[in-house]
Amino acid sequence: MLRLQSLIQESGKLFIFLFSIFLFSLIPLCITSAGLQLPNQKAITGFFRDLLTPQTLTYINSISGVERPLFPLIFEAFRSSFTIFSLSLLLSLCIALLLACVQQFLPPRFSRLMESIASFLQTIPDLVYIVSAQLLVVAAYQLTQIRFLRFTGAGEAEAFGLPILVLSMIPTLFLYHTLVNLMEIEWQKPYIELAKGKGLSRVAVLQKHLLRNVLVQLSYHLKFIIATLLSNLFIVEVLFNNFGLTTFLLSYTQPAIFFISALLLFLPIYALLKIIEIGLFLLLGKGAEL
Repeated sequence: MLRLQSLIQESGKLFIFLFSIFLFSLIPLCITSAGLQLPNQKAITGFFRDLLTPQTLTYINSISGVERPLFPLIFEAFRSSFTIFSLSLLLSLCIALLLACVQQFLPPRFSRLMESIASFLQTIPDLVYIVSAQLLVVAAYQLTQIRFLRFTGAGEAEAFGLPILVLSMIPTLFLYHTLVNLMEIEWQKPYIELAKGKGLSRVAVLQKHLLRNVLVQLSYHLKFIIATLLSNLFIVEVLFNNFGLTTFLLSYTQPAIFFISALLLFLPIYALLKIIEIGLFLLLGKGAEL
């Protein structure tokens, strides 16, 4: 009975999620030369017809002016955006977790220094990281004649390494601060003292007990991290001249194209959150509603 109730609840959330995207897709139909007005039946019928026959959808390239079919090009845009997004998220989690764990074994002076540096770096806007990273790669190429990383996309050759690095900077710093604060709180709890009393080393306590609780608490911040990554993804794709899903979301106002682009961008993220939620429950024995 409880599983059925959970399934119904999750289905309701998914329906609200899809219906919200549908309503956002209708917004361009409400904007006319006469001002805002409800879309007429013909416009709504055309929208549904486009959704039922997506293979006929086309878009006009804003730069070349050439009309192209939406499929399968949009899948290439999805591959580019989701690769950069997912690897940036994974890199942020790994680096932040590594730094936070290493800090637990450093002397207080070095620990405070790490936190001060991280706090300073967190005040720098993402745009500064992006431009600085591109300039550094160009300068390194001019000095060594070796292209360490591609600093801009060109045609079918897209930049991946550098966008992933700069997109992960702010989330890494936020995750690091969050992990350090959560670990400091956990070290003061009675179960940690009990584990120490049993003769477990600091490393063993961190690995077997503390990380389990910290990771569950960290999962509650995932929505904020994902929102940060998505908000900066468009800037990264524009400045690195990458062909991604944000191009379709923000450059083409056809309701059907927006709806399909939004589904390709947000539906995998929704599924990822649910997979993490299930994984936390199976691996750690604790759930976190994401």
